[in-house]
Amino acid sequence: MNKHFISDGISGESIRKMLRCFSPDFRTYAPGETIMRYSALPKKIGLVRSGKARLESLDAEGNINLLEIYEERELFGELFCLPLENFEYLVTAEQECRIIFIDYAHVIAPCSHACAHHSQLINNLFLMAAERSQALSLHLSILSQPTIRKRLLVYFQHMQGLLGANPFVLPVSRSKMAEYLRVDRSAMSRELRLMETDGLVRINKKQIFLLG
Repeated sequence: MNKHFISDGISGESIRKMLRCFSPDFRTYAPGETIMRYSALPKKIGLVRSGKARLESLDAEGNINLLEIYEERELFGELFCLPLENFEYLVTAEQECRIIFIDYAHVIAPCSHACAHHSQLINNLFLMAAERSQALSLHLSILSQPTIRKRLLVYFQHMQGLLGANPFVLPVSRSKMAEYLRVDRSAMSRELRLMETDGLVRINKKQIFLLG
């Protein structure tokens, strides 16, 4: 599935001109380094140029939970902060990351230089924001499922639809899938074997075939 990106429909020359208006901040982060701590008000939008980052929530007891993974050409920022009290949200580099930061004020304010493609850029950012919101909504929907089996089935059904294939190949390792589903990896593996026994799926390494 093709994803939208900030530069879609905008020429290279127009992008170079708009750099003067948006004053983007280009930064590189080492694995494990904190990229952003979300605040109450949106201040910056982050775009992943390369690498991989993760959004985690930290509760009052110090428990850290994975919410999302950000890869190349994906968007993040305070704009997507969940309205939950006593939680802190951090974006951390999982791999070395090159990030572009744009001030939120520059996105919503009219361009002082009247750039012809400013409206296209804003449209691209809103499309990317919609994709990010959909991804987060999906994750929350999966986590709301009461059992490991139901979480797996919802995730598999989504991946089948997203990839348009059955069987389909999992895009992540089992360890990463367990982390995303917020379940114990050993318990998940046992449930997968039971799902095969019950005739719900057929599994060959990372290839999943949904039955029925």
